[in-house]
Amino acid sequence: MKKEVDLIIAELLRFSPHLLEINNPVLEEEIARFESKFNLPLPEDYKYLLSITNGFSLMGDEVLGIAKNKYDLVNAYQFEHYEVINPQYEYLIPFSPDGFGNSYCFDTRIKTNQGFSNQIVFWQHDYEYSETDLPEITNNSLIDFINNWIIGNTLKYYDYEGNEKL
Repeated sequence: MKKEVDLIIAELLRFSPHLLEINNPVLEEEIARFESKFNLPLPEDYKYLLSITNGFSLMGDEVLGIAKNKYDLVNAYQFEHYEVINPQYEYLIPFSPDGFGNSYCFDTRIKTNQGFSNQIVFWQHDYEYSETDLPEITNNSLIDFINNWIIGNTLKYYDYEGNEKL
């Protein structure tokens, strides 16, 4: 898992600094504070990512960090669970907003031998979910999400310097 995160960070760092905003690492205490405050575990690969970079943004696609001055995981969780008309389920952790009021979220309900599953679901803010109609699973891991959604989609249309592909 650490090797995969290290490879993701290395790939992100290939992008021009004017495309990539990458933050300094977060303190372990901040991660523990989030988990304790909301009584939810964060995925191990996400915690390791935060220990290297406390969130990042690549051309507007963002993975939130913790304890930043801007919009962060704590603010996102509080907003999406307590301040909206259609609140998210408590077991979801919104870590990547899409810019339209929707979020990619960790689903903390699914347990494995290594802790909880790192499945990513897409929460639509204006959709009424039910017990039988739950948010769509989009990725099986944070690594998969970053590789396919953030890096993959960027490289589909732009090169590492931000030049549009023809």
